[in-house]
Amino acid sequence: MNLTKKYAEIGGFLIFLVLYLVFFNIFFRFEGTGYPFYAPGTLIFAFFGYWLGGYLYDRYLR
Repeated sequence: MNLTKKYAEIGGFLIFLVLYLVFFNIFFRFEGTGYPFYAPGTLIFAFFGYWLGGYLYDRYLR
């Protein structure tokens, strides 16, 4: 399977989304709820990963 730009962008989006949520759930844990919470800026950071995945694909894998 060849890596296409679409897969690189989606991969970047998912990686940055998961890393951001893990970071906020580990370092900014709120006591009592027991549920993960939505961190402000999550989608902005994930879309940065989407853009970065496309940029790196165009720059190095094209």
